Amino acid sequence: MIGGWRIVGWLILATIVFPSAYPTIRLSAQTRVWRPEDRVVISDFSTVDAVAASPWIVYAATRHGLLLYDRRTRAWQLPVTPLDGYPAARVRVALADPAGNAVWLGTADGWARYDADVRQWDRGPATGGVSGLLLDAQNPASGVFLRDRSGWSFLPRGALFAQPGTPLPPPERQVKPIDVETALATAPLADAMRALILTDPRLRTYQFTSAARTADDADLFFGTSGMGLVRLDAAMGQWETLGFSLLGAGADALAAGPGGVWAAGSPRFGGRGGITWLTEDLSSTIPLDPPPGNDPGPAAVHRMLAAAGALWIATGGGVLRVDPDRGRTRRFTLGDGLPSEDVRALAPAPDGVWIGTTRGLAVITADNRVVRIGRFAQPVLSLLAVRETLWVGSVAGLGVLPPGAAEPVVPAALAAEPALRAPVVALARTGDTLVVVLEDQVAWRDPGAGRWTVARPRAALGRLAAAAGDVGGVWLGGQIGLAWWSLARGSFQSLTIPGDLPAPVRDLVAAPPWLWVATDSGVVRLRAGAVVGP
Repeated sequence: MIGGWRIVGWLILATIVFPSAYPTIRLSAQTRVWRPEDRVVISDFSTVDAVAASPWIVYAATRHGLLLYDRRTRAWQLPVTPLDGYPAARVRVALADPAGNAVWLGTADGWARYDADVRQWDRGPATGGVSGLLLDAQNPASGVFLRDRSGWSFLPRGALFAQPGTPLPPPERQVKPIDVETALATAPLADAMRALILTDPRLRTYQFTSAARTADDADLFFGTSGMGLVRLDAAMGQWETLGFSLLGAGADALAAGPGGVWAAGSPRFGGRGGITWLTEDLSSTIPLDPPPGNDPGPAAVHRMLAAAGALWIATGGGVLRVDPDRGRTRRFTLGDGLPSEDVRALAPAPDGVWIGTTRGLAVITADNRVVRIGRFAQPVLSLLAVRETLWVGSVAGLGVLPPGAAEPVVPAALAAEPALRAPVVALARTGDTLVVVLEDQVAWRDPGAGRWTVARPRAALGRLAAAAGDVGGVWLGGQIGLAWWSLARGSFQSLTIPGDLPAPVRDLVAAPPWLWVATDSGVVRLRAGAVVGP
């Protein structure tokens, strides 16, 4: 049954549009078989549609993936997203399967069961979707009762289609989900404090969407419409918010930090934008959510840099400097001396931060002065600082700002290569080799001879957008693919979009052993060795 369903499932899922706040994801062929720990997607998991709880795991079905909270260790396991088989259709109801570490899900087009021990999905259709789930407490391993448009039917374990006409077990043997009001009725104090529980530090309010509990203790778990999961100790009247999410569905920029990465996103898809800290092991996510007016706001986020104890965010509305410890922010704009408020690139400077705008180049010094660099007024798309030398990628091509120079210049070796007069979307370095990324070509400089070589990537990447240097090569990201480019071998190891990755690449950070990828559907953590190979 399992093998047959997989064949049918791929044919069906290839035509299904995944409903979400971010761009459509369609399953397509992957270039490799991924171990769960080698590829993880973190997206907006703040809206929980259904919750189920067993003595060991709490399952939270969100709009963009299934979260698993380990009740024994009080820690999050790795999420399960559409790339891992999470259902395309919205989840309506969830029920833990006591026969194992598994959960039954009723969706808008059928049913699904996820076994967390073997990391396997089973699924099948139902007329009008599944709106109710029920187990027989006397024999929970026999299967599950499903309610669809035609009424209740029984799905034997291992079967694909439910059997109508099977009588329901008597009420005292029925194991089924509980609704929010029933759960709150067992915890009057929580009901009275509902408004306080559902208000965040920025005074935004939310609602409970779903609930679950087990008979083994006093814990209640509630899904919410934007705060993630809430755990409530009904006996003590205490609660805690168990958030595990980006602040928005997509990520535009990344910056490496000690033990993890910062991810920043703009509200391009109708949701929230903001900054989130992701620990290297993905055991937690920490939102950095400054008050309105001090956050990136509606402006597009282009790049991010962690330097001099602060986060610097290049946006379409100026440069935002954020103190990650205290949450204090400052925005630099035209009034402070920026050539333009449309900032596209950042790089560390000897005495501050280099700023690349659509009207030229500036530096923000350590004492917060904005100093414009000469009369250079070309739109700057990328910057790379190599000691005290700054390489400048603009719409007019590649230039360099030597130490002490007043203007970027174009050395003779650069001027002799016509291809390097095209827009430079990214710059990277591996060892002593400088790599220039154009929209559809790449170029690199021989560090010994100083000669430039220009070529087209031998991988389907689409329009290029990002690059990151790593040991022995460079990662290249584009609209339809991601590739590892080994300069020594001249080879490309590529990943597809969709399939291996969920959406177009916006930014890349190499932090061995991981590669972090900002996409329109969230942040992807990849084990670099799973792509590069031995």
